[in-house]
Amino acid sequence: MRKNSSFIVAMIPAGIALNWVANSIVEMLKLPIFLNNIGTVLNAVVLGPIYGIVTALMTNTILGLVVRWTYVPFALVGAAVAFMAYFFFKKGWYKKTWKVLAAGAIAGAIGAVISTIISVYVFGGFSGHANDIFTAGLVAAGQQIFSATFIANLPTTIVDKVLTFWIVSMILKIFPVRFLPNAKDIREKLGLSSGNGAAL
Repeated sequence: MRKNSSFIVAMIPAGIALNWVANSIVEMLKLPIFLNNIGTVLNAVVLGPIYGIVTALMTNTILGLVVRWTYVPFALVGAAVAFMAYFFFKKGWYKKTWKVLAAGAIAGAIGAVISTIISVYVFGGFSGHANDIFTAGLVAAGQQIFSATFIANLPTTIVDKVLTFWIVSMILKIFPVRFLPNAKDIREKLGLSSGNGAAL
């Protein structure tokens, strides 16, 4: 991929800002999802997995310093999602809407495993997110903490990543990709014609 340093310098903070805004809305509404990987996935697709991972690490570090420190360890989830987003993009899964949703579901399932391990072994299963209420209910019903955390995380994380991947695919299909440094590759992987119409 041909890189443009000024474009990269602009995209990384833009990705972090996108993550921040989406996460702030979720926090304000107390939703059991996250949406703090939209900028991460966008940068992974446009710039490459390393830049997506950098976006994830910086986002969670900032959120950890400003919102709650519990965000910091979950940067590992964002890093994994960045890699998976790039992998599915290179495999051409962004050409069809159903494949985008399937890619998000797979990323969500893997992310749920990683986040469960972090949540249980770092925070005892409760990390301060709205999702904790489901974990508490399952524990009260007799589930062990690991299974309770995983069961609580799995559906919400899958929904979160499906939404994230879909939102990014829509951004890329609306955005004039001809202005991107790797426009040809993105147009090909999205199934775009010389215009910006997408195959769904």
